[in-house]
This record gives sequence, C-alpha cells and structure tokens, in this order.
Amino acid sequence: MSYLAIYRRFRPSTFDKMVGQEHVVQTLVNQINSDRIGHAYLFCGARGTGKTSAAKIFARAINCQHPVNGSPCGECEVCKALSDPSNLDILEIDAASNNKVENIREIRDKVQYPPVAAKYKVYIIDEVHMLTTEAFNALLKTLEEPPKHAVFVLATTEPHKLPATILSRCMRFDFRLVPDKTIASLIAGIYDELGKKYDDDAVLAIARAGEGSVRDALSVADLCVSYTSEKLTYNDVIAVLGASDSRVTAKLVENIFKGENGKVLETIDELIDLGKGVGVLNKDVSAHLRDVMVAKTCKNAREILSLPESEFALIEQNAALADVHRILRATEIFAGVENDLKYSTHPRVVFETAAMRASMPEQDYNIDALLARIAKLEKAVAEGVKVTVEKAEIVAEKTKNIEAQAVKAQPIVEEKPAPTQPKTEETPTFARTEAAKPSAAEKPLKVVDDDFYGMAPPEEEDLPFNSTAFTATKKPAPKAEVKAEPVIERKAEPVASCIQVPEMPKAAPAPKAEEVQTQTSFFEEKKPEEKPKIVISGARMWGTVVRRLRADKNIMLWIACQDLEAKTDGNKLCIIAEGDNEYNMIKKPENLAILQKIVSETSDYKVVVYHGDEVKETFEDDVKKAEEVLGPIETTD
Repeated sequence: MSYLAIYRRFRPSTFDKMVGQEHVVQTLVNQINSDRIGHAYLFCGARGTGKTSAAKIFARAINCQHPVNGSPCGECEVCKALSDPSNLDILEIDAASNNKVENIREIRDKVQYPPVAAKYKVYIIDEVHMLTTEAFNALLKTLEEPPKHAVFVLATTEPHKLPATILSRCMRFDFRLVPDKTIASLIAGIYDELGKKYDDDAVLAIARAGEGSVRDALSVADLCVSYTSEKLTYNDVIAVLGASDSRVTAKLVENIFKGENGKVLETIDELIDLGKGVGVLNKDVSAHLRDVMVAKTCKNAREILSLPESEFALIEQNAALADVHRILRATEIFAGVENDLKYSTHPRVVFETAAMRASMPEQDYNIDALLARIAKLEKAVAEGVKVTVEKAEIVAEKTKNIEAQAVKAQPIVEEKPAPTQPKTEETPTFARTEAAKPSAAEKPLKVVDDDFYGMAPPEEEDLPFNSTAFTATKKPAPKAEVKAEPVIERKAEPVASCIQVPEMPKAAPAPKAEEVQTQTSFFEEKKPEEKPKIVISGARMWGTVVRRLRADKNIMLWIACQDLEAKTDGNKLCIIAEGDNEYNMIKKPENLAILQKIVSETSDYKVVVYHGDEVKETFEDDVKKAEEVLGPIETTD
C-alpha cells in the first residue's frame, strides 16, 4: 500500500513533535536523561491525544544509545532495529482482542527472557481496561515485580475501569485534550508540507471538528484534501463534515429568542430540506447556544471561541437578544432531548417540540414561566410603557371611593313638594332609603361590595344577624301608590315588607323630618368612627387575602400562600403551612404584618401561623390528655 493516511504519515517520532502534552513530555524526558526508568507506566486520556505515540517514543528512547534531549536519535543501530515492526524487544499488544487470562499468562512466561538487542524489553498494552478480571489478577504480581529488563506501558481511555490494585502499581500520566489553536497550527504545517492551499477559517473549522483529538482532526484534514484540489475554504469543510450552515443555525436561534414561532418551524424545515439530520441539527444548535453563552458572559469570548469574524458576529447578535437565564433554559432543553432523538420514531417532532418550548418560556407551568412574565414586564417598563403599581393605601382609598359611589347608586326617596314616581322594580334588600345626603359630621355606612377584593358575596346563612351586608331577596318590593302629592309617612319598621327581622326595641327619639331612617339603623349602633367588620369563614377569608396579595403585586408572598389552608379558631385565623419553605416565608415578621393588615381591614381575626407538623403534634397531645381522663379507648370487632 503506497498511500498512508495523514495521521499515520505524520505520527510524531520524537517528543519534540508531540503537541499539547508538554507536562507528560517534560516528565518522561527528565526520567530518561537521569536514567530513572520505572517498571510500569499508565497513560490515560481521551482518544487521539497521543498515548500510543508517546509510548512508542518512550520505548525507543530508553533503548537509544545516543538520545537527543530525551528523544531517540533514530540513527544508532538500536533505533534502526527497533524501527522494524518485527523486532521482539518492543511488543505492542491490543488488550481488546487479547483480553483472556491465557494471553496474560503467555506474557508472564515470556517476560523472563532478556531483550535481543536493546537494553529494555517494553510491553505496550493498549486498551488495557478491556482485560478480564482473571487477566488482571494474573498480571498483578508480574506488574509489581517484573524483571529488571522489563518495562510495562499501559494505555487506556477509561482508567476508572481498572482495578485499584493495578492503578497503585503504575506511574500514572493523564493526557489532556489539545486546544483548537494548537491543532490548527499543526494542520496548517502539514498542509504547507503537502503543498495544499487553504483558508485560515477552514483550518480552524477542521480543528474545532476534532474536539480536542489530534487524530480525529487529522482524519478530517485528510478528507478535505481529497474533497477539492483547489484552495480549501470554510464552506468546503462544512460540506465535508455534513454540518449545518452556521448562518441558518444562528437564524434559528434568533427566531427562538424573539419568540417567532412560525419562523422557528420554517427555519427547521429549511435546514431539513438541505439534507441535515435531526440529530446533527440538535447538536449544532446546542453548540451555537454554548457559544452564545460564552459571548454573553466572558470578556475574552473572541479568544475562547476562535471563530471566524462573520460567525462571531452572529454569535454576538444572538447574545444581545436574551439574558443568561433564557440562554441556559434553551441549552438545557436541547441537551435534554438528545437521548430522546436516538430512540424516537419521529425525531423531527421531538426536535420541533423542543424548539417551540425554548421559544415560549411563558407557557410552561413552572417558575421559569413566572420569571419570563416578570422579564416581559420589566422590558415593557424599560421601553416606556407605563405600568402603575399602587400601594395598599392607594388601593384602600380607591375602595372607599367605589363604596361611596355604590351607596349613591342605590335608590333613594326624598321629600320634595313636587310629585314623584317611585320605582316598582325588584329591589335588593341591601338598598337603603335615604331622605337626604348625610351631613359632614356623619360618615356614610360602609357597604360591602359583591366583589370585595375579588371575594364572592357571602351566602345568607353565613351572615351574622347584625351584619351590614345583605343578600337580595327574590320578593319584589310592594308597589307604592302614585298620588298627586305623595306624603311619606314614618313607620316604626320602614323595611318590614322587604326583610323579616325580629321585633326590636323602639328607637330613641325620632329623627328629623327631612330624613328617612335607613334600613341599617335598626341593626347597628350609631358609632360613625367605628370601622365595620365582616365575619366570614376561614376559607373565604383566606381566599380574600390571597387575591389581595396578587392585586397588590406581592408576587413571592402570593406564591407561598396560594396553596395553603386557613381555619378560624375563636378570634384567630389559623394558617396551616405544610412545607418548610412556605412556613419560613410566612413566618417572617414583615410578611406576617402584611397578612395581618389585610385581615384587619375586613375582620377582627388575629393571624396565627402553624406548621403542619405542629398541628399534628397538638392533635396527638389532645388525644393523650383525653385518654388520661377517660381511659384508653377499647375497640371491639
């Protein structure tokens, strides 16, 4: 075979030609120069990082008669003899195919024979993690105390699969992934030696495709040489790799960040029409989002990414469209569907669904959706849209104004000399009959609206007798006689026809002639300065509190309270928090003060917070006390 692949043709023969592993090379060279050769070495690292090449160079260097800077000279008789693949002093064994205990026993028997022409007999066992447990056990003793002329070099990509007994007997060297710039420089030198013309962006794209593996990058470089005889360009490399066009991928991510759902699906369809697989698309989008994150957070992003100027401009453009949280969320979505794409019968549907989820974060039922909505509001405020957030005092003042308007809206009867036509329509029982507007010294009575802070009107049976709020009866008011000059006659019970009430003691002195006593004067004392209170159930009161928190834009406290329960115990409103987070949130003095303020506006309840465990313990204590008095409860079948 006359043609050799680039990665075989340009395999390094000395330590000087190795790239990206300076820490390993320096240690090995110092050991060779000082003649401190160990008996067992372990080279571990990702594929294509130079483990096997370093092992071969090391095997020839320790046997070279005239080493140069720790590397074999390649001119002495020993170097020439060891360069022959048929020599018996350097044995390279593939553990993937020779992993049985019989193969290791054969090595153990032959290791006793001295080398033929070299100083050391070197055993290079590649992919050593493939050995069986029995084979490892057979190798232990020989690996710990080999003959003076024997050196073992083990190479593996998965050192965690090796027994601890093997690891403890070896000198370990970890090979790192090679940076893209280093690989690009190596490929450029090879192309120069081959006489191949290229663009810098093309070479950099090849290096990025290797993902830190020199062998993978050289394999792609070999493909690109065969792809075109002309100058190698960036588009040629993309065509060889079968990757998506960076411009179209950037367009897809842009549409996702802008929330343009229709364009997202259109762009995906465009990419698939170009012949790109869904798995490749998902990989390219994930890589693009990673680059966007780097550009968003790092000051030296240009140096880290090592991208062409045109592609880096697209990255910066998309980084300006979203915040860090949005970018992270999109990255997690596309990374999470990678396994689903492998086993799904409809991978396109899975990918499109992931793209739509990333495009519409506000549609999720989690904290991300809430944060997206908050971010949208903040953006609207920044752009000049006026968003008013009213304080509790302002809301209370507006509520008073609404209540005053509700009082004025009720039908009234006034004393006038001119004849009037009274209403004969169905009248609710909470309507008041007023003779005139109240004086400045007398405050209007508070009316509870049907939608008091979002609360539904209380049912009739839940109301106390002395409440100021009433439900409308289905009985229509009796029709009043129409006279030419009506005269309003005072009665002891002006609303007895509308509502049935028990006999009340006679009122104190009669009011003025120009005023008609209102319905509520029968049921409450004349204390204008006293604030009327509403007595309702614990669940209904708690629903009012939760809706009030939302109306006041107290988002975090609203989230903590919306799923909790509340019950009344005497004059206490007991809030039961099952979770620790909700309990700690509500128990804060500032939050407890907010809840107490809201409750105090409508009732005389005192807010008390209980932990779910505390309630359970209290119940168990009550049971124990009852058993102490009554004795244990006996059950019979």
